[in-house]
Amino acid sequence: MPSRLSRLRSQVPDLTSAFHTFQSSSSSFSILRTINAPNPTSVPKTLFILDSSFNPPSRAHLELATSVFKEAKERNGGQPKYTRPWRLLLLFSTHNADKAPSAATFEQRLALMCILAEDIIESLRNPNLTTSSSPTPVNPRQAAPDSSDPVPVDLPIDIGVTTQPYYTDKSSAIASVSSSASTSASSSSTPYPAPPNHPQHIHLCGFDTLTRILNPKYYPTFTPPLSALDPYFAAGHGFRVTQRPDDDYGTAEHQDQFLFDLAGGAMRGVGGKEEWARQIEMVGGEEGVGISSTRVRRAAKKGDWAEVEGLCTRGVAGWVREEGLYEGDDRGAKMA
Repeated sequence: MPSRLSRLRSQVPDLTSAFHTFQSSSSSFSILRTINAPNPTSVPKTLFILDSSFNPPSRAHLELATSVFKEAKERNGGQPKYTRPWRLLLLFSTHNADKAPSAATFEQRLALMCILAEDIIESLRNPNLTTSSSPTPVNPRQAAPDSSDPVPVDLPIDIGVTTQPYYTDKSSAIASVSSSASTSASSSSTPYPAPPNHPQHIHLCGFDTLTRILNPKYYPTFTPPLSALDPYFAAGHGFRVTQRPDDDYGTAEHQDQFLFDLAGGAMRGVGGKEEWARQIEMVGGEEGVGISSTRVRRAAKKGDWAEVEGLCTRGVAGWVREEGLYEGDDRGAKMA
């Protein structure tokens, strides 16, 4: 573990430099690093996007990112639901619409995203890996990819940043950067082809996030409010939503009903369209229930490292401990 974190620590200056370059640019999206980089000729057909504040990444994030690949063979007569090749984007917004800045700096969270990316690859290679196990550095040569294998041990994972706060704007930013790159000398700066050949975007999220995405209050400048989502769904993009039954969001049946209501026209009055429900996949969540970044921060503040390691991967726990994150602030906001 120390050698792994030391290796990442040596890479932080380059990651920080790339991030500062992005901040000083006019770009609304950029890929700062790729874990498990593929053959340059591999063009993704489906781009899975895990969009979070990563403050810090938890085992719930790991479940969101890996379950779609582990379950890929269970549908459509053994064929994956989503078209391959696949690519995963861990996306961090510097302008989160809901949350205040945190005691964990942007640069710290980018480092945590890199750790999570390696943990995702290791979890796909070793499905029985426990959260307390220590992954080895990712080496694409260790496992020869098998095109018939639904679990992609060769999955490329991008570490990306955006200035956009809302889902629809984030996908537009990704597409616009791809379009700009395809017509400039910097075409190699993005692995995503430009429209009309752009990959399908599938946002991986929990049920609580879906309720915010479909909440009219976030789109006050649109009439009707949810018409803001029209371009996203019209482009063929979608969501894979993991249920999180709890006191705030109800039972799994209640969460299923939310999607049934959308399909039945319950949101028509605020601009929601029935056909959108066909582009939203709702799945049960066995792992990660009750786990949140808030719980990780609180445990870190108390110095309860056994609990931290139970809530997130050992790599993330090790980084949080060694860097002293959240020692003075577990709220996810800057201290006064």
